[in-house]
Formats: sequence, structure tokens, C-alpha cells
Amino acid sequence: MTREYTKGSSFSTPEGFKANVVSALQLAKKELEARHEKANFIRIIMRFPKIRAVFERLRAIHARCDKSGEGEVDQDELIEAMTELFNEGRAEGRDPIKPAVVARTLSISEVEEDAGRKNKGLDFKQFVVMCAIGFILAEENKDLSTFGGMLATGDDAYRGAMTDVVTAYLSFDREGKGFFTADEFSGFMTSSKRADAAKSFFTEERWAELDVSGDGKVEFEEFVHAFSNWVSDDDDDDDDAEEEERNRRKNPLTPRVTLALQLSKGILDKQKKDVNFTRIIMRFPKIHQVFDRIRSTHEKYDLNGDGHLQLRELHDAMKELMGSRNESDAETLDMSKIEDLFMLSDLDHHGLEEGLDAKEFIVFCAVGFILAEAGGKAAKLIEGEYGNDGGEYRQAMMDIVGAYLTFDKEGKGYFTSNEMHTAAHDAGKKDASRLLTPERWRELDIDHSGRVDFEEWVYAFSTWVTAGDEEDE
Repeated sequence: MTREYTKGSSFSTPEGFKANVVSALQLAKKELEARHEKANFIRIIMRFPKIRAVFERLRAIHARCDKSGEGEVDQDELIEAMTELFNEGRAEGRDPIKPAVVARTLSISEVEEDAGRKNKGLDFKQFVVMCAIGFILAEENKDLSTFGGMLATGDDAYRGAMTDVVTAYLSFDREGKGFFTADEFSGFMTSSKRADAAKSFFTEERWAELDVSGDGKVEFEEFVHAFSNWVSDDDDDDDDAEEEERNRRKNPLTPRVTLALQLSKGILDKQKKDVNFTRIIMRFPKIHQVFDRIRSTHEKYDLNGDGHLQLRELHDAMKELMGSRNESDAETLDMSKIEDLFMLSDLDHHGLEEGLDAKEFIVFCAVGFILAEAGGKAAKLIEGEYGNDGGEYRQAMMDIVGAYLTFDKEGKGYFTSNEMHTAAHDAGKKDASRLLTPERWRELDIDHSGRVDFEEWVYAFSTWVTAGDEEDE
């Protein structure tokens, strides 16, 4: 029997909160019908890359909210983050933040097989659930302030991804009643115009992922929890490239790198600086000088002369890059964080024993720089200055970030070949178009994953800047 919910119910009780969620889903259903659109999950599968890009940004936001570094966001951390967004004007015209609503949102978002984890904060997938619930509630109630609603302000990519999540859900719950059953799940596969594609994706294992509570029906929050996993793992069959990508995602610094790129993008936007790759090409000689100094540091601390810096040698090199000369400064260097940074920079995957070559060390410095710019626990990794060089080290690093953002215009943490080709076409300058060739793409996509993350970009960029060095020797 279908439960009846009353529109406009109070948020103060679990039942009332759920009623508002169902009401928001019904509104979304009506808006689809008004646009003469049908909820089509198969079509949304084709949009997984765009949705994944937004989810990667959410991963960075989750990491930023997680002040304790435990991998979970609790109510106090969430309210603090919401307050920042509220003060930035991301909830203009809406009511002040209501802790009771925040508490209810967290409670319904704690989708987990292990009931013993309740009230311990939200992991990343639960955080996505919370954002989706907050988004639909804020879409229906224009007075309500929610985290997911605030994020949608002025962010078309985020709004599009969350709309896709809701539309995907309504592919199964066609009445917008707040849940769907196994029969409705099976019925979708038989009624789909692309039945073969549907059956290959929606297996019995998928249903088991969806029905977390095991009660024979899937509510919106359960759906979003599973959906976030599908979006992240939709191309797991590409074993080698995907294994490397999954390892990168597991690195605790990865979401912070994405966040740092977004913050850098925000700074450039506020300064109204147009990211211009051609202009950065003109600065190659200056950047070359900074890279030479980094290479000198690499050579100096490569005590065994094997062309690589091992972890212990890196620690000593870091102290020089930070300008540290005493034990109190040395204590700020967290070896576990240095190891995480090492693993991100180890693009040939030779591991801790072999160490980083000179180009990987430049990657190490560039990633450390943007993490320091973003602040937080990683801020002490690299101070961002190399002695008293008049800011040339800092400028070179900002040039690297600016050049990267020419292609990753959203600051999502990677860019594709299509995005590179579009940027090269838009540049229209001879030097830029000559540099950004298909051969360059092969240099960039080191792990052959079809996309280039920031570390891969820096590695290739260092080669371009120093091109010709071997011929000069």
C-alpha cells in the first residue's frame, strides 16, 4: 500500500521530513512533464562523465568540510560550512540555517548497511545523498536553506548533475511516491526502448546495491547512495588505467588537490585574469630558471647519485624548499603527508624504494604549492617561496596552474582530449596550436586513461619548458 504524505509537512519529525522529500520529487516529476520530457535512465548513463566531474568536486568539498580528517562530516562541520556559504550570499532571500533541518537531513542521508555506524557522520557517498536531498528540498521550498541548495546557486554544472540524479530516480519511481519496488525495477528493463542495454546494466547485483535496508523497496536516498557508486565505477573494465585512477582517488590528498584547483580558479576569476596559455608560453624562460633551481635541489639531495630522491632525501629537500633551517620548522613536516604527496607524484609507479626523478620532483613541488595555497593540514608541506627570489618561484607555480586551467575550465581535477582540442582551437595563436598537438596529448595522458589530471599536466609541462636542453649540452 502506498503511503500518503501531506504537502507542507513540518521538518521537525522524520515523517514530516520524508513527506517534504516526496513532495519535492513530485514537483520534479511535474516539471519533467511540463517540458514534455520522460525520465530516461539510459540517456543519463551517457552523461555519467559530466556527473562524475561534479561528484569529484563534491569529494573535494567533503574533504574541506572534514576538519577532523576522519573521512566523515558531522553536523557541526556541516553547519560551519553552510554558514560560510550563507555569508557568501549563496542563500540569498532564504531563511537562516535551521540546525533541526540539518540534523534531519544528516539522519536520512546515513544510508548504511551497518546500523552501528549511525550518527557517526557522513562518508563521501552519504554526503552526495545529503546534497541531492538538500537540492530537491530547496528547489521546492524557496525559503529553505540547505547545503545542497546553496551549492546550486550560480553553478549550472552542479544543478545539471543533481537534476540528472533526480531524473534517473524517476525512471523507476514514475509516480514520484518516494520509493520503487523490485517489480518496478524489472518493469523498467522490459519497457525500455533499449532493453538490452538496460538488462546489461541493471543486474541482480545492482538491485542488491540499491535495496540497502533489505525491505524490498528503494527510497530516494538509497538510490542516490548506489548511483554515486555507479557513476564513479562505470568504466571499471579498463583494468590497468582504472586501477591507477582508483589508487589516485584513494590518496587522501586527491580531493584536496581538486579543492585547491577550484580555489585557484576562484582567485583568478576574482582578479579577472583571463587564463591565456600563449601568454604563459612567453614566460617559459622565467619558468625554466625556476625549474633549474628545483633540479639543482634534486641533484643536491640525491646522495647516492641514482637520479632519484627517496623519501628520507625528500624530507631534507623539503626543508630547503621551505627555507627551514631549524628543528622547530622541521617538525611541521608531516612524513605521512609527504608520503601521500610522493605517491601522487610517482607517475612511473616505481614506488618509495626507487624514489622520484627530477621531473616527478617538479610535480611534487607544484602539487605541494597548490595545497599550501589552499591551506588546511597540508599547508605546511611547501611554503610556496624559494628563498628570497622576488616571488619568481611563486609566479612560476601560478603559471603552471593557470596553464592547466586553460583546459580544465571547471577546476574539476582533470581534462579530456576534447577539452584540450577545444582550448587549442579557441587560442587561435600559432605557438599554442603548434604546441597542443595529438603528439602532446600522448605525452600528457601518461596512464592512458583518456584524461589528464594535474600531476600528469605538470610532468609534461616541465618537458615542454625545458625542451632543447639536451641539444644545448
